Amino acid sequence: MSLSDTDTPCRSDKPLSILTALALALVLSACATANTGGVQKSSEVARAFESYFAVPDYEYYLYNQENNPYAVVGLQKDYFIKSPDWRPLDPNSDKFKKVIDLVKDFPRGFTQPYGSYIMAPEGERIGMWYSTLAPPGISVDPETRRVSINAARPWLEDDNGMWQRGGGGVGIGIGTGGGSGISIGF
Repeated sequence: MSLSDTDTPCRSDKPLSILTALALALVLSACATANTGGVQKSSEVARAFESYFAVPDYEYYLYNQENNPYAVVGLQKDYFIKSPDWRPLDPNSDKFKKVIDLVKDFPRGFTQPYGSYIMAPEGERIGMWYSTLAPPGISVDPETRRVSINAARPWLEDDNGMWQRGGGGVGIGIGTGGGSGISIGF
């Protein structure tokens, strides 16, 4: 039995499958970025925070803890942040000034603090950002108006700037030399 060109209908569907994969990737990326906002650097925003000016009808939040903040955000009242990393901050309190001063006086990575407008996906200014952290990723749920801010988490890094990944701790081993067991890191 011999194989000839007529016996084996081998044709390549690679161009079609590649085009299908590219089309699917484009559709998925369009869906993924539909709620993506951004930040627009502004010296005006930095000056507002540094002079402790609070925009009326804005809600303010601090990033991390009051004595170790990494950012301050103000959002229009119809937008909100719901995350354990962000805490409400009263702009009419002494804490507001304290947090801004800590962000300004203890910069992360020896960079100067900067201000930015927080932009909704449509390009509307919906808030303000003040920090020394790298510009964050912003996403906005158009139905609930929940704002998600994806910023670095320096408090999870060690002294060399590396993310802490647990390690160490107590281990319970079962068996003989197989590497089985449970590790509980603390």
